[in-house]
Amino acid sequence: MGFILDAARRILYEEGVGALTTRRVAERSGVAVGSLYQYFPNRDAILARLAEDEARRESQALQQRYAAARHLPFAESLAQTAACIVESERRMFAFGGEFYRRYAQHFHVAQRAGSRQAGEVLDTDTLIRDSLRAFSRHAAAIGEPDLALAAWLLTRGITSLLGTLVAERPDLLDSRRLESILGRVVAAILDVQPAPVARPRNANTRRRAPRKPASSR
Repeated sequence: MGFILDAARRILYEEGVGALTTRRVAERSGVAVGSLYQYFPNRDAILARLAEDEARRESQALQQRYAAARHLPFAESLAQTAACIVESERRMFAFGGEFYRRYAQHFHVAQRAGSRQAGEVLDTDTLIRDSLRAFSRHAAAIGEPDLALAAWLLTRGITSLLGTLVAERPDLLDSRRLESILGRVVAAILDVQPAPVARPRNANTRRRAPRKPASSR
């Protein structure tokens, strides 16, 4: 199965998502279409596996950027974290365009990056506990007394907000104001004076232009 995925990944990176069909993957990997269907019943199944692999890699990179941001002043750390999440969403959308728009809720990188083994999807309770632990280290900078509510809103609200944006208005994902607005939302929930938003330090800015997907075969 590995060589099938390698062929699919090369097609995706070299030719774009529109060129990725089961027939094209079979030709590139040197297997019969019937043999490919034993592993992947359709094009979306191939994309789902590639997207899962990409989400794991992206979450590992995001976790490293989270770790670097912890050494910044709290307000600046929040701004950097918001910017990192937005950049990750952009890269994941560029990875699969329409496919990611339809299935974004399954591949949210931000819900994986706190994992002890980066890449695994974390449940809401774990994310909230991790958030509260982080808040406890910066209690003096936080004005909101109901931290349990704030943690829930950040954990569920931000991912839902970005998920809805990707699903309904993916064109707005490219707005350079998105990081700033999201950073102010995070700061407002915690009642923290917002910091200016800069592009994430050492962020992976690799982008692939989204292309219109071809119909499944």
